[in-house]
Amino acid sequence: MQEARIAGLIVIGLLLFIFEAYLPRPIPWLKFGLANIATLIALYWMGWREAVTVTVLRILIGAFFVGTLFTPGFFLSFFGGIMAVLVMSLLHRSGWFSLLAISIAGALTHNLTQLFIAAYWLFHNSILWYLTPYLLLTALITGTGIALLTQQLLKRILAKKILLGEIEE
Repeated sequence: MQEARIAGLIVIGLLLFIFEAYLPRPIPWLKFGLANIATLIALYWMGWREAVTVTVLRILIGAFFVGTLFTPGFFLSFFGGIMAVLVMSLLHRSGWFSLLAISIAGALTHNLTQLFIAAYWLFHNSILWYLTPYLLLTALITGTGIALLTQQLLKRILAKKILLGEIEE
């Protein structure tokens, strides 16, 4: 059953990734991070290991399908995603942070990891750090939006589990 849930969340993450690829971008480098909804659901519904699995596999499979596997964009996405899910997992495990705070922290971590890789590995130019305020602002906005969507979906999942008798109220 757990494997089916993980597979389902990977597919949902992939579908959100593909859907987002066709959305117009107000800023060329801005992505909303819709696929991160699948990661947050995995984290809250199943645990940190499953969230890491969903993240890694959706990034690998998504990059394979869109033809970006092992390109610079893939590495930005992969390492940003890994660092984000690890930070979100640690914050979630502590029990001190809300879904909103965890989602924003994930978005911030993702953006800052990508900026670090771009500045020091891809372009070898620290001038890219001047983008930091813009990346922090977009992370705050997208992290908030993703948290609100995820919160609604988690409520529905929990309600369904109660109706099916999988958990008690």
